Amino acid sequence: MAVTSLWRVKGYVGKVILYAMNENKTREKEIIATGNDDTTPESALNDLISYTSRDEATNLKQYVTAINCEPETVREEMMATKRFFEKTDGTVAYHGYQSFAEGEVTPEVAHKIGVALAKELWGEKYEVLVTTHLDKDSHLHNHFVLNTVSFVDGVKFHRTKRDYQKMREVSDRLCREYSLSVIEHPKGHGKNYAEWRAEKNGEYTKNGIIKRDIDECIAVAMNEKQFYREMMSRGYTFNFDRKYATIFHPNFPKARRMKTLGEEYTPEAIKERLHGRWQPRQFVFPEQDDPEKLFFDGDRNNNDVFRDWQTVYVHFVFGITVIRERPDENRELMRLLGDEIIKFDKRVEEQNLLLDHNLRTDADVEDFKKEASEEMEYLSEARQKMRNELKCAVRANALPRQNEIKADIKQLTGRIGQLRKQVKICDRILTQEPKVEKDLHVVKDYAEKMKRKEVERHEHIGRRSRTSRQDVT
Repeated sequence: MAVTSLWRVKGYVGKVILYAMNENKTREKEIIATGNDDTTPESALNDLISYTSRDEATNLKQYVTAINCEPETVREEMMATKRFFEKTDGTVAYHGYQSFAEGEVTPEVAHKIGVALAKELWGEKYEVLVTTHLDKDSHLHNHFVLNTVSFVDGVKFHRTKRDYQKMREVSDRLCREYSLSVIEHPKGHGKNYAEWRAEKNGEYTKNGIIKRDIDECIAVAMNEKQFYREMMSRGYTFNFDRKYATIFHPNFPKARRMKTLGEEYTPEAIKERLHGRWQPRQFVFPEQDDPEKLFFDGDRNNNDVFRDWQTVYVHFVFGITVIRERPDENRELMRLLGDEIIKFDKRVEEQNLLLDHNLRTDADVEDFKKEASEEMEYLSEARQKMRNELKCAVRANALPRQNEIKADIKQLTGRIGQLRKQVKICDRILTQEPKVEKDLHVVKDYAEKMKRKEVERHEHIGRRSRTSRQDVT
């Protein structure tokens, strides 16, 4: 069995390398972490090739094969092809992998399969580097570095869904030829990184919130009519007139195909769960948190929360933190704020910037952004001058001066990266502040609605306990 994937490398490839790199290789991590968007295509391609063909992973380059080029000069040949057809910008290369099941294949066979795969998919028009890594105890895996520009006609390779499918099909066929196992009927749908990370950390995702609500409604419903009535009472709407039935959450911007939630959440599966396996049982809901205490600090005047952006973000982030920690006790709030729960890390960054620099109004944020942008521009010019000095020091073979300049450049690069991030956070704050305040007002309205219901319930009980009989004297 082999799992395959292919993704593009554009500009700085540090994220790609960090993703694939062994956790114990701290020195390489430190080097890659200092990279920036100024990296040239040549150095980016060199980083990727150096990583995929490094000695410790490929058994001293025993399992390194270059197709339509030579292993020793693969970077130079790929860049020469790009320059010849004047296509050095954009996507630098495609980086793919083919991962085998643990203990199922030898390094020799894994490399043969990888080379055969690359030749069949790209060998007629593109330069490809194939390496087999042996540095993982759990499994062997192949890496592919594919030049985006064809050496035959200069046509750039653009990855499509069909390319993914064909890569998997060819890989499966080669695995069968070498008597390896194959996943005949793969199940499930791919997740984006944010969703995968949230599920891994035990947090609810947008799909997770919808599935949980479906599960709860199935648990209390006796038939389909009751199920859909319960779902619509929670704000959900459905569309069964399309090719694939969709479900729309009231606080999420887009409808979702029910089949993408999983096999147990299609209309047919829900019907089966209701009629085929339904058993009467009581569903106990946990006691719900009071949003007034979560977001507005109980006895405080709610209007104090909206006096400036610092207090808005502090109350908002604190409330989202509690919701994330106690999702079962905050089901309704998760429905109201599900979109913000997914973006929690960004809201924390925005809150911290406001607090660290004492920014309270839009004008404060605008001024801070302007100052950061000006400093970033000044430091970028200073860094360019240092780079010119470094060239002179290299030509003069002044090694101590070279090291001194490199250290200064590294320090400036770190500061520029910090400023660039702050500018992006400022842009987010200026864009998201109205939405955060709007969400707080939604919570406030919900809290007041809960209070009114509680008062009405007590009044109703009080009226029932009264008697119409006159006192007898």
